[in-house]
Parts: sequence; structure tokens; C-alpha cells
Amino acid sequence: MPVDNYPFRPHQEPARSIHDAFQREAGKRKERALDVWIAAELQAVFAAAQLAAERHGLRMLSMDEIKSAERYARGSADYGSKWAYTVVDSMHRPAARSAA
Repeated sequence: MPVDNYPFRPHQEPARSIHDAFQREAGKRKERALDVWIAAELQAVFAAAQLAAERHGLRMLSMDEIKSAERYARGSADYGSKWAYTVVDSMHRPAARSAA
């Protein structure tokens, strides 16, 4: 499906770039084993989020935060955009403090 006709594609950055990175990887699912495409999609979103953080002066997320955002988006009709928006929301929040 062309991205111009995809109703869930975010309209603003950085969510759009993160979403598009996920969609590019998701397009390769048929040619990959399940564990490979899951890892590739997580890595694509992680890399896009890191780049977006640099470009927009936002907090860089850990891979665990990217995974948490993905789990939150699971089951949504707008899975890719929900994942991207959750990542961006997390980038705007202060990092959680670890218990010491």
C-alpha cells in the first residue's frame, strides 16, 4: 500500500520517520523467519528513534523502552503508528530512575 494512502501514517516528525522505518522492515516479513523479522523491526525503530532524538533534541531511549512501546502497541489496528507515537511520547518524558 502506498504510504500516501495509509490512514494511520503519522503526519508529523519524529513519529513519521519512526513509523516509516518500522514499515520498511515490516515489508520484509515474508522473506524472513519470525525471530529475524522481530529483531529487525525492533532494531529499525531503535535506530530511527536515536536519530530522531538527535535531530529533535529529545531523550534517547534504551532498547528496553523500545520493546515496552512495542508491547503496548500490540493488538492495535494502528499498531505501527501507536508504536511510533508511544516511542515519541517516551522520548518527551524523563528517564525512569532505577531502584538502587
